[in-house]
Amino acid sequence: MTVTHIGSLTLGETIPGPVAAISATVPDLQAQVSALVAFKPAAINFAADLELAESIVASLKAGISAGITPPSIDAQIGIVASQLAALRLKLESVLSLTNLFGAAGVHAYAYAGAVNAFGGELGAELTGGLPGGAPTDNANALVLVTTTPATWDALSQVFKVTP
Repeated sequence: MTVTHIGSLTLGETIPGPVAAISATVPDLQAQVSALVAFKPAAINFAADLELAESIVASLKAGISAGITPPSIDAQIGIVASQLAALRLKLESVLSLTNLFGAAGVHAYAYAGAVNAFGGELGAELTGGLPGGAPTDNANALVLVTTTPATWDALSQVFKVTP
């Protein structure tokens, strides 16, 4: 039955799995934003390629007879602008989270033992204060406790639980 100081960590170090997953999405989101920014709708030039134009005309005639109305250039630009705005918001959110994960000063502790001994063990561990601090320093804490081994295993996939 002991409380073990895992270390002084950044917030990102306490939850390494999600941070890695989020960080992995940033290049993809940036690539999507770049591709959408590079999109330039162009008018169709039928004279440039008569064979292609005839194929396009045949496809348009088939679409019109089926009741399909092709989107205008303005509609296409609107759709791309909407997708670009949504991707930018998503990218900003990911980058904000990534910046947040760099916040230092989180002290992690792990405990294994009887429930009724946890308070005393934690109190004994913190009697001298957090590493680098004093016993009278103001602190905020979040303690996640479980008695279910499977839940602990699941938590260990998200949070750093060993030194």
